[in-house]
Amino acid sequence: MEKENSKLILSFVCLAVFFFLLMGIVISGGFQIDDLINQKVSLLQNSWLDKVFIFLGTYFKRILIGASLIAISVLYIGKRKKESFILAISLFSGFIFEQIIKFIVQRPPPGINLTRGVGYSFPSGHSIFAAILFSSLIYFYKDRIKNSALKVIFISINILLIFFVGFSRIYINKHWFTDVIGGYAAGFFILIVVLWIFDLKGSRE
Repeated sequence: MEKENSKLILSFVCLAVFFFLLMGIVISGGFQIDDLINQKVSLLQNSWLDKVFIFLGTYFKRILIGASLIAISVLYIGKRKKESFILAISLFSGFIFEQIIKFIVQRPPPGINLTRGVGYSFPSGHSIFAAILFSSLIYFYKDRIKNSALKVIFISINILLIFFVGFSRIYINKHWFTDVIGGYAAGFFILIVVLWIFDLKGSRE
């Protein structure tokens, strides 16, 4: 019961954060922190990092999709079909959610980005994808890792990957800071809701 209450509280927090950002963007066009963060990140740009993040900006979605398909397959083949369905449904729901919100909000990106990509920016689809994929891996595998040091390393790597994906979107000037935070909030919320639905379904069987 305590675990379920924690999920419920976390889902409401994520939803509140997302709608706060959404209303701020719709009503006033954005937040001052967007300009501040994006300007600070732009100061880190150099030729070497540009090459790295341009490459990632070009291929990150394919990498994330490939990693997701591998994770779903490993879970399914490993007779963890429930977890594979949770991950697949969460990722698909995240993609649909992203497309709907972008179509409604139509927030323009910061400006000319390093990958010359086009499209609306809120929320960041890469951030939604990363939040769902890597946090689900933490949720599915953390209790199966008995070695404390390895568990900390595993969780830390996945958290860093979530952060890295979001940071890369700001670095190449594809997204505002709040696009990334909104993507994280949406991704976490979607995953928690799907987990809750499957838990509820399982308790009734």
